[in-house]
Amino acid sequence: MKHCYLCCGVLLALLIVPFQNALSQRGNLSLGLVPTYKTDGYGIQINANHYHSTTDFMQVSLVATFSTEKPNSGVEFPYEDYLFGLGYFTTILSSPKRGLFFYFGGGPSVGYKYINDGKTDFPFDAPSNAESSFIYRGYASFEMDFYISDRFSLIVPINGYYHFNSDLNDSTLLLAAGLRYYFK
Repeated sequence: MKHCYLCCGVLLALLIVPFQNALSQRGNLSLGLVPTYKTDGYGIQINANHYHSTTDFMQVSLVATFSTEKPNSGVEFPYEDYLFGLGYFTTILSSPKRGLFFYFGGGPSVGYKYINDGKTDFPFDAPSNAESSFIYRGYASFEMDFYISDRFSLIVPINGYYHFNSDLNDSTLLLAAGLRYYFK
């Protein structure tokens, strides 16, 4: 009889441990989709995070923004930014019981600025070097993460990009709110 209880106990333990790990922990990978706002425009950001521990992660992000520049009241022209960023983030404040985390991080950023639909003639006196070009430098980000469930969280990132070789707006601030999905 003792042997039967021991076998049942071991079998129960073997079944509970995998279910507990599968149902109660997040994996080390997440994907986020974040609509963004910027001055005179909008955009979209897609990011993937790889968590090294409970306090830090690496992030790969793709950003596309669409804006219009208004050098004077009667004229405007479109420009677009397509950016790729690779960053390291660390936790600066957390409240796990409430599902609230604040992260700070940043890293290098490269991309392409597409100005005036590729045209070099402007209907106003533009700088002579305002052309579409590759841009590079870096970014810094502050992210707030609010858990909705084990699989989803609401993220609110504030990203600052600085590209010193950009012909238009060497610095860009993106404000956003979106969802993050955690893989198990």
